[in-house]
Amino acid sequence: MELPEAARIHATRVVRLGVGDGLRVFDHGAEFEATIAAIEKHRVLVDIGPEAPARPERATPLRLVMSALKGDLTELVIQKATELGVARISPVVFERTDTVARQDPSPARVERWHRVAAGAAEQSGRAVVPRIDAVTPIREALDSLGATLEGEIRVVAAEPALGPLPPLPERPGGVRSVVVAVGPAGGFGPQDLDALMAAGFAGERFALHTLRAETACVAALAILGDRYR
Repeated sequence: MELPEAARIHATRVVRLGVGDGLRVFDHGAEFEATIAAIEKHRVLVDIGPEAPARPERATPLRLVMSALKGDLTELVIQKATELGVARISPVVFERTDTVARQDPSPARVERWHRVAAGAAEQSGRAVVPRIDAVTPIREALDSLGATLEGEIRVVAAEPALGPLPPLPERPGGVRSVVVAVGPAGGFGPQDLDALMAAGFAGERFALHTLRAETACVAALAILGDRYR
């Protein structure tokens, strides 16, 4: 088997493996023991061994609903969210989403997002690559969420400028899944907040000061991920 380019570069240039060294490869959630059989200029060949015991995923799945961001910032969030164990990433367009980021990404950019997620999963030891949705308007994304599931909480990462928001509800039976929404650099617009509150989201602040959108994504996922394991 030939390693994909990202995995080849990581194996030979980052961790500097050689012929005969062992590693693990994964495919659709299954992991296998493998051994490097040959290293050539532009490819690495491996021999696939037995299936390895599955590494556990989070008991409480995390889903990130994030504003599409300009430049490479969406890729940065996808990378870090994957490392933090997120199960699904939904880029959306809010009222104040950057004009450039509003444009539907090209197929090449979407494919790159998937490669970024796969590479981050490999480097963090995950056998599962998170699902990445197409960029959609926020109301369409909220419609796809449907009614709040039993044991699910929905959280808005609220910037300090926002007034009081509904608190997180108590879940006597325990929290079984978490959806967190993070807005654009310009903050949530009034219509965004109305739609989120109507969809069952509650507000929480994850920092004393205003965070950049990409920082807010990472902070919210890290804090919620630690709280609801």
